[in-house]
Amino acid sequence: MPLLSARLCLMMFLQFGIYGLWLPIAGKFLTAAVEEGGLGFSENQMGMIVGIAASVGALCSPLIVQFADRRFPAQRVLGMLMMIGGILKIAVYPQSAFFAWLLLSISFTLMFMPATAICNALAMRHLDDPPRQFPGIRAWTAVGWVVMGWTFSLLFLKTEVTGSWLPPFFKGEDVPLVMAEMKKSVFWSGIIAIGYGAWAFFFLPHTPPVETKSQRPAVADAFALLKIPSIAVLLIVTLIISPMNTLYFMQCGKFLSEAGLDSAYILPAMALGQICEIVMYIVLGRVLPKIGFKAVLTLGIAAYAFRFFLFGTIGIPMWLIIFGLGVHGLCYAFYTSTCFIYMNKIAAKDVANTAQSVFNFIWYGIGPLLAVVLNAVLAAIFASGKKFEHPEFRGFWWSLGVISLIGMFVFLGTFRVEEKKQRTD
Repeated sequence: MPLLSARLCLMMFLQFGIYGLWLPIAGKFLTAAVEEGGLGFSENQMGMIVGIAASVGALCSPLIVQFADRRFPAQRVLGMLMMIGGILKIAVYPQSAFFAWLLLSISFTLMFMPATAICNALAMRHLDDPPRQFPGIRAWTAVGWVVMGWTFSLLFLKTEVTGSWLPPFFKGEDVPLVMAEMKKSVFWSGIIAIGYGAWAFFFLPHTPPVETKSQRPAVADAFALLKIPSIAVLLIVTLIISPMNTLYFMQCGKFLSEAGLDSAYILPAMALGQICEIVMYIVLGRVLPKIGFKAVLTLGIAAYAFRFFLFGTIGIPMWLIIFGLGVHGLCYAFYTSTCFIYMNKIAAKDVANTAQSVFNFIWYGIGPLLAVVLNAVLAAIFASGKKFEHPEFRGFWWSLGVISLIGMFVFLGTFRVEEKKQRTD
């Protein structure tokens, strides 16, 4: 069992570490001037490469993931997806044209997003008590995200490095042509993805398809889970909360700058959210079996609302804003991971992988697209110029808080926990 847990933890570490290696700095090197070593893309083009590509991958994910439920062992599908994804990442590295980046980025997410769903289902398939054990495994996603990103920065982006009390706990001068060095994160994420995929293919625990009597494709059976009242409520509420999560990341850096935080400290401050997320995963494994799904999910949604109302209270001291950043760990761990566990609890074993991708379909697919629309609406209402000024963020954050509260009340009034797996065929 210790060896099994170690393999599952390493799987989560590598799966999300690959994304954490390049995504947090992608906006910088994609939009930096060519003379500085960047690619010179516009903000809209950067948004399409980072955001739209991920949404397309999530929306198509169920069509791909179903092969792990009905045709091939899950670890083989995961390995192939990540090896192909790694090749695509390496292929995008030397490109300089926007459409090449967009096409290859979409192609990569078509591999990556299905793989994330398979990771969840594969891990829970081999755990005796997922509500207690899975959060500890899932915590390694945040560890991988943080460690990979910080390690790349330390090795490739900084010189004359000294210690620091703020995350990532070191500081130094940028290397010459730092934007060109940042771009190398794409290449190295591809190399690591290929190695990870090969390891997953051969060394993750064997996870064959479960025998099924269903005559329908797994994707049809997975979406039929919407006939189950608790799943329908959960996904409807996720449709409300997912745009809130996306909008937090879209505007938080700008908000911190407007609130007076030095630009050098914005990314370290936001990293506190990932650090707190690791802690909250550990807490979740102890709390979920004791207080149950409904209470934990309600706490996660309430944390979103609390953070937004806190940010919307103009004039609060910076330490309270930093505290609000840490609340991200409670929001994300208590809501998303609990949703993953609940989907696994209710879905029949022969659609376990595809059921995870149905949640991702909403969380990473439809939700971010709705966030783009809502961001434009709120900007038209509250922003006097092209961006929000500090006082104007009040209306923005309070709007997100109210929407989150609506989601919480809908959830409290309509969600009823199912006690066993449900079939829909």
